[in-house]
Amino acid sequence: MQSKEAKRLEEWREWIGKFIMVSNEGGKQECASIEYAPELTNIYYWRLVNDFLKPMLKFTLGKEEHNLHFYKIISASEIAIMAVLPLKYKDGASDKERRKLNALFAWFVSTSIMLSWKIDSREVCDEATLTKVVENHELIDIIGGKEKKYAYNFMEEHIEWLSDLNVAGNLPILINSQTWRMVFIATKALKNEL
Repeated sequence: MQSKEAKRLEEWREWIGKFIMVSNEGGKQECASIEYAPELTNIYYWRLVNDFLKPMLKFTLGKEEHNLHFYKIISASEIAIMAVLPLKYKDGASDKERRKLNALFAWFVSTSIMLSWKIDSREVCDEATLTKVVENHELIDIIGGKEKKYAYNFMEEHIEWLSDLNVAGNLPILINSQTWRMVFIATKALKNEL
């Protein structure tokens, strides 16, 4: 039986390969992975999980072993990506451009995890509903009969947040996991499954 670490390493390889393939189709700048990108990202991810997240959950939940919920897996994956920065542009780019590329990759991984999540062999979230939730520009106000909507949708704002994330400081794994939990709840509410 394959260990969780080995299984996740295979997922990192698959995600990196798919993202590079999609990104390079008709793109202006061609992206590639750094050397040992899947391995480095996997090592960082498991350090976050085993050395940071699980001990914190054991302390707060009082359990010896705590299985990570998908929201925490997504959050730790995003933070691992932004710490390692496994992708780069082949012709070089500024640090800001490279961070944005990796934030887009983190989004790709997060939505891949969310869309592959199953409970009792049933998908818990479908792509159309997730897209509707994350690309919605919510209404702020109506002024003079005209709707005023928030400038960014969740996807755009989250990618910007990831781009600016300082992984040298406190890591917002639990807060970020709550964000993904609310995305999931919004998809359920939209489908009237709550």
